[in-house]
Amino acid sequence: MVYCYAIGCNHRTAGANSCSLFRFPAADREVNSHDRTCSCHFVQGEWTNNFCVQQNFQELKKNIRELENELRALKMQKSGFSINGILNETGKSGLTVSCFTIEDQLLMTLMKLRLNCKDLDRTVWFNTSSGTVSNIINTFICVLHEILFEGVLQSVGIPSQLKCKGSMPKSFKNFSSARIAIDATEIIQDVPSDMNSQALSYSNYKSRHTVKAVTCVAPNASLVYCSDLYPGSTSDSAIVKHCKVLDQLQPGDMILADKGFNIFDKLLSMVSLKIPPFLSSKGHFTKKEAELCLKIGRSRIHVERANERIKNYDIFNHIPSQYRHLSNKIYQLC
Repeated sequence: MVYCYAIGCNHRTAGANSCSLFRFPAADREVNSHDRTCSCHFVQGEWTNNFCVQQNFQELKKNIRELENELRALKMQKSGFSINGILNETGKSGLTVSCFTIEDQLLMTLMKLRLNCKDLDRTVWFNTSSGTVSNIINTFICVLHEILFEGVLQSVGIPSQLKCKGSMPKSFKNFSSARIAIDATEIIQDVPSDMNSQALSYSNYKSRHTVKAVTCVAPNASLVYCSDLYPGSTSDSAIVKHCKVLDQLQPGDMILADKGFNIFDKLLSMVSLKIPPFLSSKGHFTKKEAELCLKIGRSRIHVERANERIKNYDIFNHIPSQYRHLSNKIYQLC
């Protein structure tokens, strides 16, 4: 007794469901002399109409090859993060969250940045798993960083001196050519496990293990530049040299900074730097030097306030280990 080899078909040469069987090669293996296909799989049950079946089979193989090539190309393609990408359920991680709206996922991310709520708390509040919470936060941090930092702050850059003069406050009347006020800020981190990393991240100023970044504000107090995070032992001048923020300045611009930014040798031609005078071996400042310190400090207060606004995000009190690889993006996003 011979059965039809087609999947799901139990027709045979004898019995109630008996029908004619024809020799026909199987699609999932090499041609076998024992392969048989019942007449139910041919048009009108006639062997002479098997050309339709063979033609469909060849078209199917062609479609499979095209889909495999398309899938291979999609895997190699690098797609960027965007709000439209999230709405269309696309992204680098391939994450698809159907149980939360975009607004809820954004709220979850902002709660982590602003309040540094534990993932376990949000699993209870949103009735979901900790893995889903972590994936949502990772995805939205990358998305918001690309949209807000790379798409706005980094692409616009430092405003020109003409634009700065159009919105310059009275505290800058003594520094009319000032384009930026620059300062460094440090964020406390856990003690690294590697001994070399411990030596690099230890800050003598904070007496703790920290990471450091440089920020710049325009005279109107708007944040216009934010560098990557560096180990806490890195000097301010070394960070300025490495991040190449000075390359965005033009002749005639002025920089306001504190005493730690002794970068006169790194300035471009015709770019000036105003820092408070050093006391050195003198017992006290002269009246002119004291007035200069007051004027520089009154103008630089804007960059200090910008750093304070960044540190108001509670996530910088302690960045969890599962988000430490996103420290740069978190800092630049906040």
